[in-house]
Amino acid sequence: MKILHFILGKANPNRANGVNHVIHGLCKYSALAGHDVRVIGVSTGMKKDYEFVDRDKFQVNVYNKFFGKCFNELKKQAKEVDVVHLHSVWQNYNIIFARYLKSINKPYVITIHSGLTEDRIKQSRYRLKLLYHKLFQKKIFDGAAGLQAITKEEMTDIAKFTINENIFFVQNGIDTDNFVLEEKIYHQERNKIYFGYLGRFGQEKNIYSLIIAISLLSKDELKGLKCFLIGPLDQEGHRLQRLVTALGLNNTIEFTGPIYGSDKYDMLKSLDFYVHPAYSDVVSIAVMEAMASGLPSVITRTSQVSYYYNADAFVMTEPLVKDLKRGLLEMISSKDKWSEMSGNAIGLVKNVFNWKCAVANLLNEYNNILEKEK
Repeated sequence: MKILHFILGKANPNRANGVNHVIHGLCKYSALAGHDVRVIGVSTGMKKDYEFVDRDKFQVNVYNKFFGKCFNELKKQAKEVDVVHLHSVWQNYNIIFARYLKSINKPYVITIHSGLTEDRIKQSRYRLKLLYHKLFQKKIFDGAAGLQAITKEEMTDIAKFTINENIFFVQNGIDTDNFVLEEKIYHQERNKIYFGYLGRFGQEKNIYSLIIAISLLSKDELKGLKCFLIGPLDQEGHRLQRLVTALGLNNTIEFTGPIYGSDKYDMLKSLDFYVHPAYSDVVSIAVMEAMASGLPSVITRTSQVSYYYNADAFVMTEPLVKDLKRGLLEMISSKDKWSEMSGNAIGLVKNVFNWKCAVANLLNEYNNILEKEK
């Protein structure tokens, strides 16, 4: 099968943005499965007009602007492939390219990447986004051969924005080549419990509530804890740093800055458990990487993990301060279960959250689409 992915960026897995990880994993494992994978990206911040990027098992052709050479190449490649895969929402390039794809009757799929959850839409220009969707985006949703949800819960979010009946669920995964996938062995020589969060500090990640929840713990409880917040220090990150200082938590909460590659995996391995306090997410890549590192987790229900709760790999909470505090205390008091939860987390990665499984499911959806097109 010949597959064309159109993306924003360069599919660099060493970035805090999870979409880069997703596209890298999809393309690598589709290529490993024997398919012809082509990737064209737009990176408007790039100084050069064009860059060829050699990734693991696939290549990315990157342009610094959409119109001109990039759009011409997209049109050329679209005629040669079986299916086109578009990524994310609220972007004009997808609208323009999808209209062209409809004109040549080329089937295309759109992955929403959690872009339609209400709290994310309301972060900025809410009414303008609704108007934009009504006038432009809804047409390409309705005309798509399929719309991919990354969790079953996200299917409901997408359905509010389209009459398209082919909303299908294919989970994300991680590259298991980067992990040993063994149950974590806990040693008692450390006098503090280490836990942490990995990723961006966007408002939807709800790090503010996590910090407040930690501040509500008793002095004795705080003495035995160390929280690492791992990610690039943008404007929101600096605001959170000031909050930690104001609350007198500098000895408990540490901002590490961004950590990538093997250093990131070593950092995860050093933790006792992971915490993901997001208002909205779709079982983030960071959560999967934590599980692959054998970490039990505290995860908010709104990170769309409900369908995996019975695996007993994490404590589930609401994204509210008091319930995050409750989840942390429940995890801390469950040391005797950490090893079992660690094994369960590894099991989820081996059986569900890996790119081999995810790509097999996605390729099946492509085949279903192509069968209907005949």
